[in-house]
Amino acid sequence: MKQRIVYQPGGSLLHRLHPLVKAAWLLFGTLFVFVVQSPIPIVATVGLLLIAFPLAGARLSRVRGVRLFVTTALLLGLLQILFIREGAVLLDLPPLVVTSGGIKAGVYVAGRFISVILLSYLFVLTTEPNDLAYALMRAGLPYRYGFALVTALRLVPTFEQEGQIVYNAQLARGVRYDVRSPRRFLTLGRQFFFPLLVSALGKVNVLSVSMEGRCFGKYPTRTFLREVRTTRSDGLALVALLVAAGITAFALVIR
Repeated sequence: MKQRIVYQPGGSLLHRLHPLVKAAWLLFGTLFVFVVQSPIPIVATVGLLLIAFPLAGARLSRVRGVRLFVTTALLLGLLQILFIREGAVLLDLPPLVVTSGGIKAGVYVAGRFISVILLSYLFVLTTEPNDLAYALMRAGLPYRYGFALVTALRLVPTFEQEGQIVYNAQLARGVRYDVRSPRRFLTLGRQFFFPLLVSALGKVNVLSVSMEGRCFGKYPTRTFLREVRTTRSDGLALVALLVAAGITAFALVIR
């Protein structure tokens, strides 16, 4: 059974790192794959990320959406191979012409896309939403916005489950989703999203009453049940991040 893309509890090093440290690595990794111009670092990044998943105790094959983003990456790479004709010709079967430049571009684009997705997956699977919100609030984010972030992250799996319930209920009532007519598609969309909208409004009403009963927003600051503290591992991770950023900047300058 496929798992939802939500936080998975664990005791790995990635789980124990401070959320803001992981967010800094996520930002650096995303910028890195967009600023480098060679496919070799991109392939190395993908390899490191694939190794990081089992080290974190997360099985990528069981996470939803893997087949979709892998197919999308292969499609992007294939388009580069078919339409970019630079470098040595490796295959010449008109109208199909494959060149070394096209293969490099395909590996580069597909690898960059996969890297960004894997970085995001790894961050979400190993970062507890409450800890992330707490860390952001300790860094200066107003706690109202932090609460909004936690609420959004918490409700996404709930709405996903309710959407599946609505879908199965409509199938049991004879609703056909395999009709390809655009007009029918709009009708099905309205029938599908209307129950979700009603459910969302109900949850918002309950949540607002609960917040008012607890005097949410009365005080400028708030206390927290659980605190996230920095450790030696966080310091080492930051040092490694600075070293990686420095090496990348130096390589870009002398290029």
